[in-house]
Amino acid sequence: MHEDVLSRFAVPGKYLRSMPFGAGLINETSLCEFQDNGSIRKYILQRINTKVFSRPESVMRNVEIVTLHIQERLRAEGVTDPESLTPALVRTTDGGAHHLDAAGGFWRMFHFIETGRVFDTAQGLGHAFEIGRALGRFQALVADLPPERLDDTLPGFHHTPIVLDQFDAALRTAVRERVREAMNEISYAQRRRSLAPLLTGPMRSGKVPVRVTHNDPKVNNVMVDTRTGEALCMLDLDTVKPGIALFDIGDCVRSAANPQGEDAERPGDVRLDPELAASVVRGYLGEARGFLVKAELDLLTVSVRVITYELGVRFLTDFLRGDVYFRIRYPGHNLHRARVQFKLLRDIQPAEERMEAEIASAPGRY
Repeated sequence: MHEDVLSRFAVPGKYLRSMPFGAGLINETSLCEFQDNGSIRKYILQRINTKVFSRPESVMRNVEIVTLHIQERLRAEGVTDPESLTPALVRTTDGGAHHLDAAGGFWRMFHFIETGRVFDTAQGLGHAFEIGRALGRFQALVADLPPERLDDTLPGFHHTPIVLDQFDAALRTAVRERVREAMNEISYAQRRRSLAPLLTGPMRSGKVPVRVTHNDPKVNNVMVDTRTGEALCMLDLDTVKPGIALFDIGDCVRSAANPQGEDAERPGDVRLDPELAASVVRGYLGEARGFLVKAELDLLTVSVRVITYELGVRFLTDFLRGDVYFRIRYPGHNLHRARVQFKLLRDIQPAEERMEAEIASAPGRY
């Protein structure tokens, strides 16, 4: 399986076998084993989905720049084998970062992190702390990487005013039955429109700096050490691009502090858990406090509110459009997801108070 493709990567040893790996829904992923000097070495081989990533060269350019930068930072800290702690590309036999096959398949290979594991939801306060710490550590490692070196592979992503424009357009063209079914959610989204510019405004004015950001810091993109439970690294770097740190931490808290997840069966029971939220923020600030500016700290709690609202509007917009973006499992699935996010937003105040207390007590607070 994939033996011709594998031969294009500079992997030492004899190829043994490969098998499908992971539960990802976008790229085709295999775990490959090679025998080298009596040891079995594992690698991750991926074919990038070019229907989703229409500019795979730009995606890979960003991934290459960021992974090499992080490895250099780790080596400077005394880590002798950074590929065991962070995503690291395997070069092709001609020194490239990816291989393009004769059929147009776009391939890449990573070293396999043997001691890592991921979870779909936060497993408790300690895990929530490590999720936040992983994001803060990632941002700290790339804080000195000029964002202009990266391509903007997701133009407009997390720009909430643009999301609202898309919502307005969908509302104008939606079929009447869907509008009627979603009337309560449409009304709620309209009443909260003032949230939209609270992050993009300070970004445009320069009060909040543009940085290298992950843009998908959900729970299962944080790898933890199976032996210690401590965070190892952030995974899935295909979305890395210029952005603001607030996009990341807002989305991270929204994901990690909702133990029932985006598809919670009973939206009425959903809440943003205050202690989980505080644990994420505590872990994050322990790593990120050294580079964040005052405006970022001041807006940290606001970012959770804005990103939660934004995702709810995105789910609602897709429902009005006829479910053309997010994959659904049943009719009304995206409307259900919107209800979950809006319920989080309605009951967010207790979590905000706990997060504010963490921020106020963080060492070095302005």
